[in-house]
Amino acid sequence: MNLSGNITIYGEIRGSVSTHGSVQLAKDGKIFGDVKATAIQMNGYVEGDIYINGTAELLSNCELVGDLRYKVLNIQDGAQFSGRCEIINSEVDSD
Repeated sequence: MNLSGNITIYGEIRGSVSTHGSVQLAKDGKIFGDVKATAIQMNGYVEGDIYINGTAELLSNCELVGDLRYKVLNIQDGAQFSGRCEIINSEVDSD
């Protein structure tokens, strides 16, 4: 799924998500695939690698299984993360 704007996900997506905007994953939202975006706010489940040009926020109900590349990372108490994380200095191509 290639987008140019912001997206909020309440259901389930199987496949990659790529946008020049931000991704907001609701508490019951699920993504099975990679995500590329300028920012992400996760409060649901992600199984895949995430590449963020800006801020990645793992909220209290988030469960991430995969690697995370970001410029800024915020993790709330209760968030679960299984994978590697890496700070990036250059922009990630979201195409």
